[in-house]
Amino acid sequence: MAGRERILLLGYGNPARGDDGLGPALIERIDALALHNLETRVDYQLCVEDAMDIGHFEQVIFVDASLDVKPPYLHFTLPESLTPNRLDTHSISPEALIHLARTLFGARTRASILAIRGYEFEPFCESLSAQAELNLSAAFTYLTELLRERMEVDAELKERSHLCNRM
Repeated sequence: MAGRERILLLGYGNPARGDDGLGPALIERIDALALHNLETRVDYQLCVEDAMDIGHFEQVIFVDASLDVKPPYLHFTLPESLTPNRLDTHSISPEALIHLARTLFGARTRASILAIRGYEFEPFCESLSAQAELNLSAAFTYLTELLRERMEVDAELKERSHLCNRM
């Protein structure tokens, strides 16, 4: 996509570990919508190298499976002045990744996490549990509405700006 991308949707998890594949599964569904100003990425885990890319976006939404949220999902914003509990290059949290992007690269990217409730994380099971499928559908509906609303607002602001510039 040409130009500055506005939103990065970053789904991560291992689809070969059952419900751990919720993040990639949601990205696959969102990709089918072909929304403008949205870039999607999928990986098994977050990497330190992602910090450099995050600064190219106005907003990043991390999507992952979780045992620690009530069904169907929890969406929360990361604070502007966050300090991660730990930094580890083997396994990095969204909070640590955003901290690195802001500290090392001056990123002003707004960040949030969409944690989808999973139940079964057994190795070598490449399908989601029935309960996780229901949570995935609910998260998909929520995120689709959120993204479309955000993109409509962006389009309206762009149109207003264009009209103001012509006056």
